[in-house]
Amino acid sequence: MARRTKKRSHRGDRKKQPQDKEHSPLPTLPSFGDLPIFNLDSTAAATRPEKSSRKRSIDELSDTEPGAVTADRSSAKRSRPDDDSKPKDDDGWQHVTYKKNNKRDGSYPEFVLSSQRINTWTRITDLQSLIFHILSHDAPPNWMLVKNKSAIRRVVYLHVPGLSMDLFDGRVNVSSDKSEGQESGQHSTLGEYFPVSIRSGHSLPTPLKDLSEIFTHVLPVRAGGDNNKLFSPIHNMLNVPLETEDDKGIQKKHHRKQSKPRLKISELILSPEDLVENEYPLHSTHSKSADSSEQSIPMAEGWLETDLSATPPRTFESGSVLEGYTLYSLDCEMVKTASGPTLARISLINWDGDVVLDELVKPAEEIEDYLTAFSGITPTLLKDVTTTITDIQKKLQELLTGNAILIGQSLNSDLNALKFRHPWIVDTSVIFDHPRGKPMKPSLKWLSQKFLRKEIQRGNTAAGGHDSVEDSRACLELVKLKLERGKEFGSNTGNFESIFTKLSQVQPQAKTSGVVDYGDPEKRYGSLAQFVRKVHDDDGVVDGVLTAVNGDDMNGIAPVSFVWAQMKALNEVRGWNNSYQKFINQMNASVITATSPAIEIPEKPAQPDAAVLGKAVGEMVGRIKRVYEGLPKCSALVVYGGTGDPVEMGRLNAVQAVYRKEFKVKKWDECSVRWTDDEEQALRRAVGEARKGIALLAVR
Repeated sequence: MARRTKKRSHRGDRKKQPQDKEHSPLPTLPSFGDLPIFNLDSTAAATRPEKSSRKRSIDELSDTEPGAVTADRSSAKRSRPDDDSKPKDDDGWQHVTYKKNNKRDGSYPEFVLSSQRINTWTRITDLQSLIFHILSHDAPPNWMLVKNKSAIRRVVYLHVPGLSMDLFDGRVNVSSDKSEGQESGQHSTLGEYFPVSIRSGHSLPTPLKDLSEIFTHVLPVRAGGDNNKLFSPIHNMLNVPLETEDDKGIQKKHHRKQSKPRLKISELILSPEDLVENEYPLHSTHSKSADSSEQSIPMAEGWLETDLSATPPRTFESGSVLEGYTLYSLDCEMVKTASGPTLARISLINWDGDVVLDELVKPAEEIEDYLTAFSGITPTLLKDVTTTITDIQKKLQELLTGNAILIGQSLNSDLNALKFRHPWIVDTSVIFDHPRGKPMKPSLKWLSQKFLRKEIQRGNTAAGGHDSVEDSRACLELVKLKLERGKEFGSNTGNFESIFTKLSQVQPQAKTSGVVDYGDPEKRYGSLAQFVRKVHDDDGVVDGVLTAVNGDDMNGIAPVSFVWAQMKALNEVRGWNNSYQKFINQMNASVITATSPAIEIPEKPAQPDAAVLGKAVGEMVGRIKRVYEGLPKCSALVVYGGTGDPVEMGRLNAVQAVYRKEFKVKKWDECSVRWTDDEEQALRRAVGEARKGIALLAVR
């Protein structure tokens, strides 16, 4: 009996022995051994680096970069990359091994990709969910395991538009050596959404080689969108959808609590960067703070601007939403001359809704088209008018001081027609969002219907067409409503919550956040972050990120848990900065009639040669490396491009916009362009390509 008992015990020990060697955190899945390796440089089986068996504590770790992920394709029984003495894990997890940090012990945080569990595109919202998994108790993603995530101290997300798969796989040459671009890279044969290994950097184009010392894989990521349009990758990353009515109710209750005190008018004034982006003529006071642009050149002949030299100090009571400013709502009507849209009427009303200025203006040039259906201007109205644009400019100079704010809808066109520059602008097309998001802009007619429950621009003038006084009042009422309801009113965040707000509510310990970006992020998506840094170049982004994660005792800056930052230099070099959307906005703001000439759509921006692009890519990689090396130990770094090439999508969107605009007033065969099913299918293909982005992930 004793012998039999001993035998059973011996069998039981043999059955338990394999379980002692099981290291998978998840249930066993089908073997990964027969699948090919995701490797850019070769289709051969990967060789595994030797790893010391001696364990080391985190305090002993060297300051070095991570390296490769390995996945054996020839046998499911080969040793795992993290332990040569143990059998390979069969459930699809690819363990990250670091080229120079192979001696990191088992307590160090680590990203582990699961190729078997990636059965569709990774989305930007999946990258967003990874943030909450690392910094809170949210469920883990099914495509990624974060080992020892509680040890991760900081999380940094770098948005680098222009960084795309075609730079890695050789479709775009980034080297003066033409053969390098042709030979570099291999596509995964298992699907576009599988990660591609870059652990062996020798096959990468020269400017990208240093990335293989930091990252192990390029992960394809799909941006939000549908068949015809691309959603903003910034909005998708920095806003979290509220999924239930209870969530929305909690948010509304929270907003009501946060709505005291009311919004102040200075919070709606466009920054110099916003003025540049929206193509306003820049007042001389902004020329030093704004980017170099034709908008900031010295005034040409015939231009005037507000004189700020004699501006009296503003005096106002505490809590005043106007803060001592004088507000005027402006709108102009135009006619067409040889020079283009020309001023024919100006209306200006004050904060109380009283008309301060409403005059017809005689153009200096001969009028080619009165555009009566839109402007309400007729030959009879202008017959005896003697007021010139110079007279109007002088009246504006007498009326406006440095304490005046101009309100209006897309006032850049009005100020250009007036040949007048003013520094403080509130633009209703900017402070309210288009339903489809930026860079689309809402029309004043739609805003009035949506928020004021009013119908405007219905031809209420004697000759029909728009009424500039009516439009001015609509803008004024919209601004008053915005001030009363708060910054979120009229934005696309009604069903969303800021990622920074959600992180600040993480339990048991709230997480702080930071934003580093161009323009004025504090007035936009960064308003709820604890650290905000406005920059003018990508080197400033690097400095801002490192300040945010490390803190600055000298200036009283505490380090934050999460940082989102954006680099733009590569995007500019590649010509991906949405120039077609600017064309569409300008065209939609113009007036087109049946006799208008054909509209010329801009050509695609010229692609930079390999040397220029390679230099930009190399500089971008150098900045990413500086960020990585400056992070505290146990920091997660995610670099993502956001989109693929959007240029062809933008061109086709412009063609479609021109066709729709002209088709309203012209016969189909008189339109400048055609829009058939062929163009529709081409747009869908272009959008599909534009949605293909990438991400790179590593732990410092």
